[in-house]
Amino acid sequence: MKLNEIDENELYPTEKVGPSVLGTIIYKVGEQSQFKGAYITTNERVIMSVDMNGEPYKRVFSYEDIKQVTIEDKGILFIEFPQGKVAMVDIEDGDIESFKEYVNERVQ
Repeated sequence: MKLNEIDENELYPTEKVGPSVLGTIIYKVGEQSQFKGAYITTNERVIMSVDMNGEPYKRVFSYEDIKQVTIEDKGILFIEFPQGKVAMVDIEDGDIESFKEYVNERVQ
């Protein structure tokens, strides 16, 4: 399961893929709070792709749903939503600076 890739037929005809990041998403679901996952950007949305105990799970966010992306000490990426922040740690693939700039240009 390649979490940081998306199949071309999942994209809208006008959509182009932007930067992505792959790491560990910190978000509590039941008893588990760490999930291997990726954020994949396009010119129209952000796609979260997560390995939920061997099962792929995707969630799509409009840029209107995101307040901002920040990077804190030790390379921790935060996506801020109106309801709160979601952290990504242990980033294995992707340029977090490019990801942050790409998303923040679209949410402003």
